[in-house]
Amino acid sequence: MLVCRQSQVKALLKSNYWSILVILLSLVTVGCEENKSVQCQEIFQVAQEVKDNNQDVGNVNVNQQLGEMKSWLEAANEFNQAADRLALLEFNQSELIKYQNQLVTIYRIYSQATYDAVRARENKNLSALKFSRQNAIKAGVIQQKLIREINTYCLKK
Repeated sequence: MLVCRQSQVKALLKSNYWSILVILLSLVTVGCEENKSVQCQEIFQVAQEVKDNNQDVGNVNVNQQLGEMKSWLEAANEFNQAADRLALLEFNQSELIKYQNQLVTIYRIYSQATYDAVRARENKNLSALKFSRQNAIKAGVIQQKLIREINTYCLKK
């Protein structure tokens, strides 16, 4: 009788093997999707903070007084801090790691361009100021494309 039951259990497990495997794979997939969603949200949060905190930085006014450059320096510092926060996030999906590294680079470019703009303004170097503005504009174009790619990736099921 015990032999009969063992063979019945083995047969039951064997017939349900594929069902169990499918259920386990589904759980893993759902876990990965939730993980992807959480990781995407972390990127979106940093990007939104940068956007909210630095909306007026791109408005270069050559005639601003040196005292007003303090806000530019604060913005450059915020870009660096955002890059640092983003770099510290741990991702386990290669696509998100790629996006993370690209976004960190963009924030570093913004920061450096902003520091360069302040220096150019202090030195009354209009060509250097224009150059730093062009670098920031290029970074902005790259950032817009990157954010679209991140959105597409993160919203894809």
